[in-house]
Amino acid sequence: MIIKFSLLRLSIIILLVILFPLVQKQWLNLYLFDINNLSIYKLLYYLSGLIAPILVIINSLNKFTYYKFNFHKKNNNYSDISGKSLFIVTLVILIILSILISNYIFINLKIILNLLMSNNEYLVHYDIDKQILFVVIISIFLIFKKTKFLLKKITLINFFIFSIINWYSHINNSSLNDVIPFYILKFENINFVNIVFLLAIETMFYLWSYISYNSYLSDWNVPRPYKKEVTPIFNVIIFYLLVLLYYSILFK
Repeated sequence: MIIKFSLLRLSIIILLVILFPLVQKQWLNLYLFDINNLSIYKLLYYLSGLIAPILVIINSLNKFTYYKFNFHKKNNNYSDISGKSLFIVTLVILIILSILISNYIFINLKIILNLLMSNNEYLVHYDIDKQILFVVIISIFLIFKKTKFLLKKITLINFFIFSIINWYSHINNSSLNDVIPFYILKFENINFVNIVFLLAIETMFYLWSYISYNSYLSDWNVPRPYKKEVTPIFNVIIFYLLVLLYYSILFK
């Protein structure tokens, strides 16, 4: 019964992902018939750009933030991760997650400052010293439970702002090519960068939540994961692939 329900829910979500951007395009076409007057279709099309980011944020907060793990009992065939191995795993995950978050926030900050200000070269220049400092601060935030969740919420706010800026630049036929970092220009759909960044952060956030759950880091002993404890990563990947599909259809 659970499998049938999950398949039914997934089918409905896929159907909505395919149909909703087509409905948005239809609203745009109807609005363009009477472009000089304010119409309900114009309002629907403008507001529809908020729906996908809001749903992503709600789903992320409900499904991909407050993880709980029911760790297995001690099994001789599955030795725990501890000592040097745990140190390396912890350091790698923490550094990668911190770098992803810092760069993701910086990209959005650079776009906002370039849109609002004309003389901001110092503010948007992300040299190696600033990057290291930012990564260290984020790493410290990730170590503590309350600030870890606060940082996750800031990341989602960053995603929302990034999405809205791109959406309203699209519907107003204004280009972000002059304000976005040069290494993103090669992607025709900026939403692709936005979603891929969030997907990578969500995946690493789950891994960090796993190894930092309860007192496992303070005890310096983390159980090796079973297959069922890797399943949430696949859920994250499937969800954001669907979001990518939605944006690819919408901006096709």
